[in-house]
Amino acid sequence: MIQLSLFPHDRKLHVKNVPDCRTRFAGALLLLAFTNCSGEKAAPAAPAAATTLEATSATAVSQVAGTAVSPAPSVIVRDQNGNPFAGAAVTFNVLAGGGTVTSASATTNASGIATTEWTLGKTVGPNSLSATSGTLSVSFTATGIAGPTALLLISAGDKQTAAAGSAVPIAPAVIVQDANGNVKAGVTVTFSVGTGGGSVTGANATSTSAGIATVGSWTLGSAPVPNTLVATAAGAPSVTFSASATSACGVRTTHTLGSTTGGTLERNDCQFPDGSFVDFFSIVLPAPNAYLFKQTASFDTYLDLSLADGTVIAESLDATETKPNSAIKALLPAGTYLLGASSFKPAATGSYTVSSQATSTDNANCELVFVVRNVSTTQRIAATDCLGTEPPAAPIYGDLFYILLRAGQSITINMSSSDVDSYLELVSRAGSVSVAQNDNRDATTKDARITFTAAVEDYYAIVARTAVVSQTGAYTLTIQ
Repeated sequence: MIQLSLFPHDRKLHVKNVPDCRTRFAGALLLLAFTNCSGEKAAPAAPAAATTLEATSATAVSQVAGTAVSPAPSVIVRDQNGNPFAGAAVTFNVLAGGGTVTSASATTNASGIATTEWTLGKTVGPNSLSATSGTLSVSFTATGIAGPTALLLISAGDKQTAAAGSAVPIAPAVIVQDANGNVKAGVTVTFSVGTGGGSVTGANATSTSAGIATVGSWTLGSAPVPNTLVATAAGAPSVTFSASATSACGVRTTHTLGSTTGGTLERNDCQFPDGSFVDFFSIVLPAPNAYLFKQTASFDTYLDLSLADGTVIAESLDATETKPNSAIKALLPAGTYLLGASSFKPAATGSYTVSSQATSTDNANCELVFVVRNVSTTQRIAATDCLGTEPPAAPIYGDLFYILLRAGQSITINMSSSDVDSYLELVSRAGSVSVAQNDNRDATTKDARITFTAAVEDYYAIVARTAVVSQTGAYTLTIQ
C-alpha cells in the first residue's frame, strides 16, 4: 500500500492498490510501455513481409530483335501495409525468344525496386520474361521486329548462260535481311546493268513478306561477252549477278523428222555475214535415205543444210520459181544434221515453219538433189530425165547430183550399170566449167570413175549419164 499525503490537513487520503499512471517513476517506464492504464498488456506489432510484386515498367513492348528492351524490366515489392520492401530477392528468367538478361538475380533496393537489362533474341518473333520473388510473379512480353536493312543475298538467277541479246531464263532475285539475318519486307531494291550492255525490265522491285525482290527480266547484250547485273538497296552493300552471253549461232532447237516446227527470225538471232538472221534446228536421220526439208514463210526464205559441226552441205533459195518458200532434197547417210532457217534478204524478220520427211530416192524429172560423200544410190536413167545432146544432135539422158567441196577436198565417184554405157562428168558451178569426165574406167568395163581434188570451194554438179544416145536403164552411183 502506498500512502501519499496530498494536503497538509489532518484528513488523509488512503489509496490502496490503485495504480496511478501519472505518479509512476521513471524507473517504471519500461513496465508502463507494456501495461495500459486498465492493467492489460498490448500485443506486439507483426514483422513486415513481402506480399505483392508489381511491374513498374511496360509489360508489353515491340522492339528490334537482338536489342536491349527500353525501359528495362523493373518490379516493386511491397509489404502487407503497402510499403516498399527492401532486401527482397527477385529472379528474372527468360521464358521464350532466346534472349538474355544481365542479372538473373537481383535484390530490391530501399524503394523496393529490382531491375535487370533484357536483350531480345536475334530472331523476329515473340519473347517473354518472368520476374519472381518467392511465390510472387510478374510476366513481361516483347515482340522482336526486323531492324534496318543491312544485307542483300543472291536468291536466284546467278551464273546463267543465254544467247547474246536474249533474256536469261531465270529472273535474278535477292533476299533482303537485317544485321541479324531477319528478312525485310517492303524494301525497294534497284537492279541495273553492270557490264555487257544488256537491259532490264522492272528495275525497281519491292521485297515480299519473304524478303525476296525480283527483277522483271534481264536481257543480255548483243555481243558474246560476260554480262553483269547489280542489285542495290539503301543501307546494304550491293550484290552482282554474272551471266555468259553466248553466240546465238550456237543455239540449237530440236526438230523431229516427220514433223513441222515453228520459229521466228528476230534481231537477236544469229546472223550470216550478209546480215540475214538464221535459226538452227538439230535433226537426227535414222538411216541412209533421201530426205526432203522445207521452210515456209511470208518473207523470201533461205534454207541451208549442214553437218553436225556446222559444215554446209546444201542450200536452197526457192522451192519453185514463183513461191518464196525453200526446199532441199538430199541423199544422206544416217546421222545428226542442222537446218538453218533464214531469209534471202538481209535483216528480214518474221515467223516461219520448217518441216522434214523421208522421200523417194529416185532422181526423176531432172530434180535438184544434193549428195555428200559416203553415199551409194541406185537410180534409173529415163527419157524424162535431164536432156543433153551429142553430135549429131541425138538425145543423151542423165541425172544431176550436187555436192559442195572445200579447197583441197578429194572425191571419188563411181557409176556402174549392166543396162547402159556409163559416163561421168564433174562440172564446177563457177562458169559451168567441166573439171573432170570419164567414159570407161578401164578397158575391161563400161563403168565410169572420176577421182578429183578441188582447188577452190564450190558446188559441183555430178552428171551421171549415158555414153550412147537415147539409152535408158538402171545404174548405181557411189560417192566416196
